[in-house]
Amino acid sequence: MANIVELREMSDAKLEEMLENSREEMFNLRFQRASSQLEDYSRIKAVRREIAQVESVLNMRQLAIETAVADQTVASAVAGAEWQAAARYSYEESGWQVTFSDGSGKELATALVNLNKKRPHSRRQAKKVRQSQRVVSAEVAG
Repeated sequence: MANIVELREMSDAKLEEMLENSREEMFNLRFQRASSQLEDYSRIKAVRREIAQVESVLNMRQLAIETAVADQTVASAVAGAEWQAAARYSYEESGWQVTFSDGSGKELATALVNLNKKRPHSRRQAKKVRQSQRVVSAEVAG
């Protein structure tokens, strides 16, 4: 099992493959438990935790991209263009570094998103606090 630092550095394809393998292993463990063939019950907990960590990393990447696109600076840079986004966690800046590029690989914009900021719980608070406030910095390339 990889720790969270190693998971954040892996590619999306590698994480998806890891998630699929873990879910398959969980299915097999449940089947063994039902048929009374399972010897190591602690493995169920470990696999469940592994699945949760991989899903968390994938969901945080997606949330960072969605938050960065909601920012006006980034939205204007990628508007009308076919773009791809990649997010990686930067420990120096304590946030997700999101890079937007077009189909040819040319960088369009970058944004630093801090998902650790407190989120509003009610609709009234959500109207007051915009999601774009979680974008610490945004730069348009070019």
